[in-house]
Amino acid sequence: MRAFAFLTALGLVILPDYPAPAAEPAGELRIGMLSGMFRDVPSGMVHSLAKPFRDLMTKQVGYDGDVEMVDDPLTLAEKMKDGKVQLGVFHGFEFAWAKQRCDDLVPLIVTRPPGGKVQAMVVVHRTCAAKGVSDLKSECVHIPRGAKAHSLAFLDKCRIGLDSTTCKPTPKVNQTPEDVLNAVATGDATAALVDTSALEGYKALQPGGYKSLRILSESELFPAAVVCYRKGTLSEADVTRIRTGLATATKSSSGKMLMALWNLKGFEEPPADYQNSLDTILKSYPLPTDKTAVSVEKSAVKAPGTGGK
Repeated sequence: MRAFAFLTALGLVILPDYPAPAAEPAGELRIGMLSGMFRDVPSGMVHSLAKPFRDLMTKQVGYDGDVEMVDDPLTLAEKMKDGKVQLGVFHGFEFAWAKQRCDDLVPLIVTRPPGGKVQAMVVVHRTCAAKGVSDLKSECVHIPRGAKAHSLAFLDKCRIGLDSTTCKPTPKVNQTPEDVLNAVATGDATAALVDTSALEGYKALQPGGYKSLRILSESELFPAAVVCYRKGTLSEADVTRIRTGLATATKSSSGKMLMALWNLKGFEEPPADYQNSLDTILKSYPLPTDKTAVSVEKSAVKAPGTGGK
């Protein structure tokens, strides 16, 4: 499994063609995706990871088009507002930000994450004396390769008001979540930043190591990532066709491989309380006033050597 994860992270897994739909292509849609969804992936490989989603839209859903990578959610919102992009793929909390720039964005379908929820946590050894993240000194929080956007946002929030040397992130771009959790379990690291799906996976694979860990601090529940469109730009038939195609993608073997590549269980209709979850997350993670802070790629916890501070 680790070898497969490594290959997929580099975009080297080539998915087989999806079966062509019976109907003729319904038209052309340009899709915008955030480059921050592929954190720690070499820039030349990003389009390789975006391509399976484009192929899914073309072969299974029935729309031609291409994927444009965009650096931050506000720029993607502007592109949708100007009609340059018809579908946008956002992290949930960044979608909440985008709606403040373009308020008629409509969630079409959301992702189903492993574990059923989107949440981040700082994990320490069970014998660690720290009572909160403010007790963690120096460069002690290990961040695995490909850390999720909500996890980075959570750690940035945790460090607000703290000394620059407190709870400081240490990116480990060559280590998986399992690696950094192992380091905490064995005492080789003080803390690790992971999301709930990574911790649950570690619990299943390394039950002994899991018993050596405890959650020091955990985030609010984040809204799931979303595929959205601008109100009035798609017909009801278009919306139904896209939603049905994505929701049933896991029924094909190649669709299942795509979900494995993106670490998802699938897609589903937005829950009835999705807007409430967007409103709630904005209270804890308001739109940054500094535009550079809007992009996860410019996060304070960005790995050294990749353009971060």
